[in-house]
Order: sequence, then C-alpha cells, then structure tokens
Amino acid sequence: MKRLVILGLAVATAAVAYAAVGERLSLEGLLGGLRSGQSLPAIKDYERLPFRYPANLWRDGVEGEVVLRVHITAAGTVDSVKLERSSGFDELDQIALRGARQLIFHPAREENEPVEVWAMLPVRFQQGSVTTTPEGRE
Repeated sequence: MKRLVILGLAVATAAVAYAAVGERLSLEGLLGGLRSGQSLPAIKDYERLPFRYPANLWRDGVEGEVVLRVHITAAGTVDSVKLERSSGFDELDQIALRGARQLIFHPAREENEPVEVWAMLPVRFQQGSVTTTPEGRE
C-alpha cells in the first residue's frame, strides 16, 4: 500500500559543500497521530548527504528550494523521484534529483513491518550556514 508522507529535510545551504539537514517535520497533527507500530521514514545518515552546492551558484548568490516526491521502498532505498516544484534553477533541480536517488532511509513501518511510501522531500539551497564550505573549498 502506497502512502504519501511529508518528510522534512532542511538542506544544502550556500555556505556548505553538502546539505545540512534539520529534523524531520512532526506529522502527528497532519496524520491524526501515529498508531502503535507505525513510523515515518527517516534518513539514515544526515552527515553524508549527496547534495553538492555548486561553488559558482554560491558565489552568485543563487538560492532556491526544490520539492521532490520520492518513493521509499520497504528496504529504505529510493527507487523513484519526481520533481514536484522547481527552484527556478535547472542546475539546483538536477542536483536535488540526483542526490535524492542516493539517499538511504530507515523505512516507514506499519504494524512494525517495513512498508513502501511516497514522501515529499524539500531540498533547500540557501546561503548563511557556517557548518561547511561551498563545493571545491575546504
């Protein structure tokens, strides 16, 4: 059974080479609460996200948010990605699409069994983070 779940991901800030990730959104209010044995998918490794912020776009002050619809399998892999809303910059859109395909999740669960789901995944490229540096800088 496929379900649409909203998954929060505050990502790639312009001062970063890789995306910085925030906590996922609390969906209890949106979904009417999770029952016992249910859980939302969660990204396994927030430290190594595959979204590279291009140095040339960072220097030019280009920012944007891409919203993707991703299908997360019961094994936690992403097997389909669709562009729901463009950032307005093709290069940022393509980076988000490629990166989302590389993500690995703890799968959603229903009755304590892993299940496949569709999730909305916002990927934000924004200047101002001090956590890392733009692509190509150390």
